[in-house]
Amino acid sequence: SDWNPAMDAQAQDRAHRIGQTREVHIYRMVTEHSIEENILTKAKQKRNLDFLVMDEGKFHAASVMNNGEHGAEEDSGDEEGFTTGKLRNIFGIANYGGESNHEEETALSKDQIESTMNMLEDEDDVKAMQSARKEAADELQEFDESIQFKQDGDETDTTDDSIGKQDKVAKKSKQKKKKVVLDQKVIDARQIGGDDKDSTKDDDDEKELEKEFANWQSKVGMDATKINDSLNPLELYGLKIKESVDPYFSPYYFAERKKLEEATNTTIEIDLDEIERMKIEEEQRAFEDGDLLSTFPDPEALPRQRQLYSREKARLRAETIKRKLTGQNWITKIDELSKKPFYFNIDTGEAIWEKPNVLQMLEANEAARSGGWRILPLKLLVSIMECLVPFPDRNQCGATCRRWHEAATDISFVKHVWPVEMGALAMNDKKLGKNHFRTIADAISAAVPGDTIELGDGHYWVQYPGLVVDIPLRIIGDEVDPSHVVVELSGDILWKNCGWMEGVTIRRPRIATGIASKSDILRIESGGRLDLFHCIFDNHGSFGNTVSMIGNNSGGRWKKASISGGDKSKSGLLLDDNAFAEFTDCEIRDNAGVGVTCRGAA
Repeated sequence: SDWNPAMDAQAQDRAHRIGQTREVHIYRMVTEHSIEENILTKAKQKRNLDFLVMDEGKFHAASVMNNGEHGAEEDSGDEEGFTTGKLRNIFGIANYGGESNHEEETALSKDQIESTMNMLEDEDDVKAMQSARKEAADELQEFDESIQFKQDGDETDTTDDSIGKQDKVAKKSKQKKKKVVLDQKVIDARQIGGDDKDSTKDDDDEKELEKEFANWQSKVGMDATKINDSLNPLELYGLKIKESVDPYFSPYYFAERKKLEEATNTTIEIDLDEIERMKIEEEQRAFEDGDLLSTFPDPEALPRQRQLYSREKARLRAETIKRKLTGQNWITKIDELSKKPFYFNIDTGEAIWEKPNVLQMLEANEAARSGGWRILPLKLLVSIMECLVPFPDRNQCGATCRRWHEAATDISFVKHVWPVEMGALAMNDKKLGKNHFRTIADAISAAVPGDTIELGDGHYWVQYPGLVVDIPLRIIGDEVDPSHVVVELSGDILWKNCGWMEGVTIRRPRIATGIASKSDILRIESGGRLDLFHCIFDNHGSFGNTVSMIGNNSGGRWKKASISGGDKSKSGLLLDDNAFAEFTDCEIRDNAGVGVTCRGAA
């Protein structure tokens, strides 16, 4: 049912009208205690109002013609057309001239009706109508063949027989004139003159054309080949012109084509939560404005309905979560344009080209169950490695196989330090992220044995007294050009354990403070060992050694290293107390004093 009862009545009429020969039964299904009851009630009220006003009030055209102020009952007969009594009722004239209402009425002529209607019009309108009618009559005479025949008859024959012949000719010409298609101007003139024959003739022509088309269609049929065979060459040529050379496209065709292009060029993202929120707000607004009606359910049924609603909602939510975890909410479809498959989420409406992560994880788990621990999912292995200490546990697990080595060296285990050029970003804790630090000292204090610290391109400041590394650690910079990663060191770096350094430049600050440092840049002692590759140590501006290796088994293997800036009373490289060093493609230059000093058994 609909709010408007006329819609239901129209649907019923269509059910009876469209080729229906049997009885039609109409049922209305209404849900109890719902908005549908209000819809049905309002429709009944509107239907009753229509009955009271339109039917019982007789508010229609027939009531205006048949119910005047006086004598309506007497004049409401079965006669058709205008009569004297009906015109009196329209103009409010009763018993004019002492005539009785029961007097037999005669139908008015066309001239009487026109004169009566002219009384209601303005004088200018009447004159204009008469001139138009006269002009139409003059134009009609040009197409009247009977006038010409009558003039010929007056010149040649004057007897009664000639007149009879002229009448016969006139009748034939009138019958022939019905088959002539007149100009649009002539048709308008006939309409102004009140000639109803033209409309009747048009209806007859349309019926004849429809009948002719039905006969032709019944003979030819609906097959396109038979239709083409039935057409003559000229009609086939015209059909080919309209189909290929000059086809006709309606505005509807262009509108639909534009909508299709917009739909293919734009990607629509549907936010179900936002739609649900807008729907709730719209319903609340409708309640407040009084536009939305609601029924009051039975209070005794409310607890049961609430329980059913909660249970159904919980079931739907559980099914949604189940489909999300099992990947059943993803289906494969074919793109209409590229004919390539893509994945579509039936719950959220999301469409992607790549295989969803949940499907990849399920396939990896299935493969791991069938293939064993060697092909465990990478994400699972990374979670396992995260629980291990990087050195030595994680390193030993990485030696198991290639997949375990990939998980042990995952990028998520690397600690990143922001350079000072990204200080604004580093000050925001929300954007700092996991395993990201503002300074090198913070990263070293949070590191565990075997961790890797990565330094991006930029400058890093290390304040006095410097850094102390007493656990196995790796520091990685730019292995191609170490000048891109610069550490401005105020104190020194004391290395007491094994480690690795690559692609880093360590130097003294270039700001003149008036206070010169007396410490070394790098001190390896207490049996510490540091291997490095492609690093630069510059101690210009300090009074100490550039690099010192002191203690039993302290040292390392260095390749492509540069040592410079040693003080004149010190050395660029100092080896003491059984320390050792192995250099390959290294350079020790620009030192004020000795380049390399070896003491004891170094």
